[in-house]
Amino acid sequence: MIILPSEYYTSNQNNISLIMSCIQRWEMKDIKIPHSPTWGCIKTATHYPFFIIINNPALSLRLPVDVMFEPHAEGMFNYNLVVDVKKKPSPLQLNVKGEGYKMQVSCTVQDDKGSQLTLLPGNTNNIINFGEVQLNEKSLQKVTLTNAGKFDCLFDWKLSVPPRLQRETPVVSVTPSSGVISPGSRASCDVAFCPPHKLTLRDVTAICEIKNGRPFPISLIGAGILPDLHFSFKTHDFGPCFLYQPGMSHQTVNLIITNQDIRDISIDCLYQSNPVLEVDAKPCVIPAGKRTEIPISFYPRDIVTYSETVQFLVNGLSTVDVTINGQGTELKVLVTSPKKKVVNFGALQVGETSTKTVSLVNKSLAAVTFLLVAAPNATLPSGVLSINPAMEITMKPRSSQLDVQVRFTPTSRVPYFSEEVMLECLGGVSVPLFTIQGSCQAVGIELDTEHIPFGGVVRGAQSTRKLVMYNTGDIGARFRWDDTSFVPDFSISPVEGYVATGMQVEFTITFHPTQHNRDVRYDNLVCHIEDGTQLYLTLTGACIPATPTKEVLNFVCSVRSKESRSITLHNKTGALWTLVPVIEGEYFSGAEQLIVEAGQHRQYEVTYHPLTMTTENRKHNGSIFFPLPDGTGLLYNMTGFSDQPRPITTVTNDIPAKTQHTETLKIHNWLRVPQRFIVIREILKPDKPDPATNLRGFDYIDVPGLSEREYKLHFEAFKEGNVHSKITFKNEQSGEYQFYFVTYKVSAAGVIDTIRLTAPVRQSVSHTIPIFNPLNTSVTLNTQLQNSTEISLLPTFTVPANSEGLFSFEYMPLKAGDSTARILFNSVDLGQYIYEVELTATPAGPERALVFKTGLGNSQVLQARLINYSKTKVDYTSKTDNQDFHVEKNTQPATSGGVGGTEVTIEVTFEPSQLGDSKGVLTVSSGGGGEYIFPLHGHCHHPKPQGPFTIRAGQSIPVQFKNVFSAPTTFILSVDNPLFSVKQSELIRAKKTINIMVTYNGSPSGQALPVQTGKLIITNPKGSSGQSIHWIFYLKGISEKH
Repeated sequence: MIILPSEYYTSNQNNISLIMSCIQRWEMKDIKIPHSPTWGCIKTATHYPFFIIINNPALSLRLPVDVMFEPHAEGMFNYNLVVDVKKKPSPLQLNVKGEGYKMQVSCTVQDDKGSQLTLLPGNTNNIINFGEVQLNEKSLQKVTLTNAGKFDCLFDWKLSVPPRLQRETPVVSVTPSSGVISPGSRASCDVAFCPPHKLTLRDVTAICEIKNGRPFPISLIGAGILPDLHFSFKTHDFGPCFLYQPGMSHQTVNLIITNQDIRDISIDCLYQSNPVLEVDAKPCVIPAGKRTEIPISFYPRDIVTYSETVQFLVNGLSTVDVTINGQGTELKVLVTSPKKKVVNFGALQVGETSTKTVSLVNKSLAAVTFLLVAAPNATLPSGVLSINPAMEITMKPRSSQLDVQVRFTPTSRVPYFSEEVMLECLGGVSVPLFTIQGSCQAVGIELDTEHIPFGGVVRGAQSTRKLVMYNTGDIGARFRWDDTSFVPDFSISPVEGYVATGMQVEFTITFHPTQHNRDVRYDNLVCHIEDGTQLYLTLTGACIPATPTKEVLNFVCSVRSKESRSITLHNKTGALWTLVPVIEGEYFSGAEQLIVEAGQHRQYEVTYHPLTMTTENRKHNGSIFFPLPDGTGLLYNMTGFSDQPRPITTVTNDIPAKTQHTETLKIHNWLRVPQRFIVIREILKPDKPDPATNLRGFDYIDVPGLSEREYKLHFEAFKEGNVHSKITFKNEQSGEYQFYFVTYKVSAAGVIDTIRLTAPVRQSVSHTIPIFNPLNTSVTLNTQLQNSTEISLLPTFTVPANSEGLFSFEYMPLKAGDSTARILFNSVDLGQYIYEVELTATPAGPERALVFKTGLGNSQVLQARLINYSKTKVDYTSKTDNQDFHVEKNTQPATSGGVGGTEVTIEVTFEPSQLGDSKGVLTVSSGGGGEYIFPLHGHCHHPKPQGPFTIRAGQSIPVQFKNVFSAPTTFILSVDNPLFSVKQSELIRAKKTINIMVTYNGSPSGQALPVQTGKLIITNPKGSSGQSIHWIFYLKGISEKH
C-alpha cells in the first residue's frame, strides 16, 4: 500500500474481505490492533452485524472490511491486525504494509532584470511588486514551480481580487492557470498586470494551490500610471492663409512635446498627412527630461475653413488629440488700369533713360509681403532695367494701392525684349503683374558657352568639342582667336573669320595632351572682335595613363535558430549518478540535471541558440563540465558558428497601380534591453527600378526588450509589373539584423476616382483633377476622352518635377439626361490614369418669350433666335402646341457651333382664332443640338375697320375675307346704305379666304349722285366668347361722272 507524497500526511483506504466457511454458528466479535506508537495510523470499519449465524455448512460468507492508512511521518510501516472470532480456536491474522511520502515542490519568481526570489509555502509575506506600469501596458513576472519528488504534482491558481477591480477589464491574470508537473520537471507561469486606467494595485492575492501539498499565497502590488508628457499646445489656428501653389512657402508651426516623466516615452503619430495638412512626425523615443519638435505645415487648397485632428499614440498604449484650424484665401494683387499692363519704352539709344509709373492695388483679404522681380532675360544686360521700390513691400488688405516706377537705362545694345514683372511672395510664388517692352540698337557677338570640360584623355589620343559663336547684333563683324595661347594641349579651327548679322560660326576644339597631368586648365583664352570687344573661353581636361588589364562539439546554424548535439555518458559504476552539469558559454544550454543508472548510459542534449552572428576568426566558444560522484569529471569544449539569419517570411501581395498600400511587418527584439533598428529598403527586381515606384517607411524603429513592434511599410507603384524587395532591420551598434522578402504584383490601376458633375443644358461647369508627379523630372501626359462629346479638355498636360499638377476640363451639355464618360491620362513614366465622370444634364430654362398683339383676322410674325453649340452640322425641327401659332419652315439647318456657337433664326406667325389672350410653346429640337423652349404669348383684340373700297356705279368689286375659325362658319353679310348690295350670307370653310362681291347700284333714275358712303358689315353670330363679332369694311360709291 503506497501513499502519494504530500506536504500533508494524507490517508489511503483499501478494502479487504474475510471469507468464512463453517458448520456451526460463528460470532465475530472485534478486530484488534496491537498497541504500538505507530498503530495510530490504522483505522478499521466493518459493514456486517455483530452476530452472524451460518446454518448451512456449505455456505461461505464474504465480509468487507475497510482499512484506512494515515501516515504522520515519512518511512515504511508494517502492521499485524488480529480478528477475534467467537468459538474459533485461534484469531485471524491480517498483515498491512505501507509507506508515507511528502510532496516536494519549490516556487521561485524571476523579475524583468533576471534576478530570482524563492517563495515559501503558506507564507503570507510572499510579494510580487510590478512597480509603476503605464496604462494598457502589460508587465510580466515569471513564476517557476519545480517538482523534486517522484510523483506528478497538480497545481491550480486562484485569484483574490477586491470588488473595486472586479468590475473592470481583468487587470491581473495568470497563464497557465493550472497544470501537471512531472517528477523532476518544472513549469513556468506568467503573472501579468495590465492597468486599463490609473489605479493602485493592492489587496490582490494570487494563490498557487498544490494538490496534497501546501499552497503558495502571493500578494500582488503595483500601480497604473499615465506618462507625464507635455504638449506645447492642444489647439492651433493658422488663421487666413493664401491658397497653396507649387513652389510657394507654407505656414508651419512647431509642436513641442516635452517628456516630464522619469522614464523614456515613445511617440507615434497616427495622423495620415494629406495635401492640406502635413505632419512631419516620425516614431521616436523621448528620453526623460528631453523634448522633440514636430513641424506641422498648412497647405490650404480651397477658400474654405479647415479643421483637422492630429492624434498621437503614446507608448503604443494611449492617444492625445491636437486640433489644427485654418482658412484658405485668394491672392489678388492687380494693376489698377488695364492699359498699364504693358509698359512700352520703345527704341532708345545708348545713354538714354526713360521712366514709367504703374499703380498696383491689393484686393486680397490678407496682407501681402512681396518683391517685384523682372523675369530673367538672357538678352537683357544687368542693370539696364530697374524697378522701384526694390525692397520687400507689404500691402495692407482690401484695396490698398502702391505706385511702382520702372526705369530703362541701356548702356549697350539691347535687342527687342518683352519682359514680365513678377510679384514674388510666399517663399516662391510668382504672379505676373505687367509686361515691359523696349530695345536699344548696338552690336553683339557671344559664345554659346564660356567653359568646355573635356574630362580624362589618354596620352597620345585626342578628343574634340564643338563651340558656336552667335551674332545677335545689328551688323556683322570679324573675329580672331589668339591661337598661340591654346598650345601645346589644345587647338581651335577656324582661328579667324567673319560672322554676319543673325548668323553663327561653329568652331572645332581639339584636346591632345602630351604629358600626364590630372588637372589641365587653360583660363581666359581670348577671341578679339572687330569692334574692340573680347570674348573669353576656359578649357579643362585631364591626361591619364593607360590602365592594363581533443573531442570538440561543433555547432553550425543560422543566427537566432537552434541546433542540438548529444553527449553519451556511461556509468560503469554500481551506484546511481545524479549529475548537475556546468555549462559555460552565453549561447549554450542544456538540462539542469541528468540521472544515469548504475551500469547504464544516457544521452545528454546540448542546444546552441546564438543571438549574434560570428565571423571566421571569432566564433562562439563554450564548455560543459560533468562533475562525477567519485570527485572526477568530464569536460567537453564547444564551438559554435552562427551564420546569417534566414528571412522571417516572404510577403506576397497583389496591388493595383497608383494605390497606396501599407504592409505591416512584425519586428521581434530577442534581447532583454530595447533595440533600435535602422530600416534598409532595397528593391531587388527589376534590376533598374522604375523611378515612380515608391517603397517608404520610417528609417528607424525602436523595439522594447523581449517584445514585438509593428513596422508600417508603405508601397506605391504607378506602373504595372512585379517588384521584389528586401526589407532589413539592422542594429547599427551590434550589426545584427533580421529581414523580410516582400513581393508585389502590380496590376492595372482601374478607375482612380469617380467625378460627378451636374450642369443645366447649354451652361458649362469646370472641374480640376490633381495629379502628383513623384519624379525628379517633369512629365507630360496625353489626355483621351471616351464616350462623350460634351467635355472640352487639352490634348496634353505637363506636371513639374516633384509637384502636383492641376488639370482642368469643362463640361457643357446640349441635351438633358445622365451619361458616363472616361478621361484617360497616358504617360510613359507614370502609366495610365483612368477617371470615371458621371454626367447629369438638367433641363434648360425657357428662352426669351415672344409677345404678339394683333386683331382678329390679322396675323403677326416674330423671330425666335437661338445659339447652336453643336460641333457638327444639324437640322432643327420646330413645332407649336397651339394652332394660333405656327411656323412656316418646320426644319431649319444650322452649321457647326464652334467655340462661341452660331445663331439660328426661326419665324413664328401668330394668327388668332378668338378674342383675348392665347398662350403656347414653341419647341425647337435637334438630335445633336438639344432642345430649346420659347414661351409664346398672344393678345387678340376686335378687328379694326378697313377701307374705304371705291366702287363705280353699276359695278362690283371683290372684298377679301378669311374665316379665321377652325370650323366651317356661316357669316351674315349686310350693308347700311341701300345703294350698295351684297348677298345675305356666306358659308366659308375653316381657315379659307374668299372674295365677297359688293355692288354699287347708283341712282335708280340714272341721274348722277354725289359720292355715297356705306359699310359692309360681316357678322359671326356665334363667336367663341358667346358674343357676335363684326368686321367692318368702308365703302365709297361714285358715279361715272366722278
